[in-house]
Amino acid sequence: MRRTVTALIGFILASVLAACGSNDSGQQSTTLRQTVGVNTHYASGGTVDGEGLHRLAEAGVSFIRNDLTWASVEKQRGEYDFVGSGFDELVETAEAAGLRLLFILGYGNRLYGDGSAVVDEEGRRAFAAFAAAAATRYGGRGHAWEIWNEPNLVRFWNSSAGGPDPQLYAELVGTTVSALRAADPRGEIAAGALSYIFPTAVEALKLGVGGPRFLEAVAAARGLASVDAVTLHLYRFDGPESVGTDIDGASQILLDASASLPLWSGEWGYSTYDPNAPATGFNYLPAVTLNRQASYVARMLLVNYSLGLPRSVIYDDRDDQNPDPGNIENHFGIMFEDLTPKPALTAVATLIQLIGNAGPPETLSLGPGEHRLVFHPGGGQQVVALWSEQEATWLLKGSDGARIVGRDGSDLTPDDFSDGARLTIEPDDGPIYLLGDVDVESVGQ
Repeated sequence: MRRTVTALIGFILASVLAACGSNDSGQQSTTLRQTVGVNTHYASGGTVDGEGLHRLAEAGVSFIRNDLTWASVEKQRGEYDFVGSGFDELVETAEAAGLRLLFILGYGNRLYGDGSAVVDEEGRRAFAAFAAAAATRYGGRGHAWEIWNEPNLVRFWNSSAGGPDPQLYAELVGTTVSALRAADPRGEIAAGALSYIFPTAVEALKLGVGGPRFLEAVAAARGLASVDAVTLHLYRFDGPESVGTDIDGASQILLDASASLPLWSGEWGYSTYDPNAPATGFNYLPAVTLNRQASYVARMLLVNYSLGLPRSVIYDDRDDQNPDPGNIENHFGIMFEDLTPKPALTAVATLIQLIGNAGPPETLSLGPGEHRLVFHPGGGQQVVALWSEQEATWLLKGSDGARIVGRDGSDLTPDDFSDGARLTIEPDDGPIYLLGDVDVESVGQ
C-alpha cells in the first residue's frame, strides 16, 4: 500500500520545529534544503507520476534531475515535440508540486549521425538548437541545465571516433552553452556529469576514460570556460565521508586549469538489491540494507553540504517496476516501486525538516570517525547532527527542553538527560539530532 511518513514522525517533527522557532530569518543564501535533489526518470515518451513527485516534495526535496532526451523531442529535423514526449506534463507537474528541474540534455540523435554521441559540427549545431528550444520553452522559471550524462563512459558516449573523447565533449559544451545563454540568460548551466569513481578500473576494463583524466582534458580544452558548475558522480563502496578526497582532487584539477568552478554532487546513491540473489547485471557496488541506505543517504547530504557543495542529487527516486532481486540498477530508489517509502526517504524528510532551513554548519571534533555538525536553523536554538563510522558511545547531557531525535524522526530523549546519559549507536543508526543545548563527550568503548 502507498503511504507517507507516519503521523507519529510528523507529530514529533512539528513539535521539534515549534521548539526551534521560526526558520525564515537570518539564513545563508543557500540552505541545506536548497541543495537536495533526487534523480527521476520521467517523460522521454514515458509516463509522469504526479504522486511520485508529490512524495518527494512532501519530504522537502527542492529539485529533480531528469533526462531531457534529444531523440524523443526531435523526431523530424527542426521540429520539437515537447508535448508528445511528455516534457510539458513533467514540468507542469513538478512545478505544481514546488519542484524545480535540473534537465540532463542528451543524447545522440540518428537524424544527425551517431545515435549515442555528437561528433561533428552539424550534430553540434543541431544539438544546440534543440537545447535552445528547450530553454526557450522552460527557461526563466528557476530550472537548470546539464550538458550530457557521464560522457566519459562508453555506455553514454560510444562514438564512431572510438569512444569517449574529451575534445569532442568540450566542443559540444561550448556550442550548447552559447545557445542556452541566448534563450535562458539566468539559467544555471553545468557540464561534466562525470562518473568519477574507480578511474583505474574504468580504464582497465575499457569502460571509458577515468573521471579525473577526462575532467583535466576538458578543462585544458577550455570546455568549461562558460559554464556555472561542474557535476561529478561520486558513488563509492562505503560511507560518504571519504568524498572529500575526490572533491579536493577535482578542485585542484580545475584550479590548475584556471577554471575554478563550483562542484555539484550530480548523482550518487546506494542500492538495496539482494546480494544473495542471482546477479542479472554488473553489480559494481556492494548491496546495502535498508537501514544502511538510510544512514548513508542522510550522511551524504550532510557531508556534501559541510564541504560547500551547492547541489546534491540522490540516485534515485524509486525502485524499478517489477525489480529483479539481484540487479543493482533496479533497487537504488529511496522508495519502493509502489512509492512506499524506504527508511531512506524518511531519513531525508527528517533531516530536511530539522535543519533544511539552516545555513552552513560548524564542524566540531570528536573521536576518530565520529562526526558532529552544528546547525542554527533559527529561533535561537541549535541542532547538532551526530553520527559515527563505527560503534560509538557518547555521554550526552542536555539542558531543560533539549531533545534527541533519531534518524527516522523518533524521540530518543532519555528520562535522565539533564543528569547525563550514555548513548551507544551503530554506524547504521546515524545520524541522530541533538536539539537545544547539549554537551557531548566521546567515551569510547
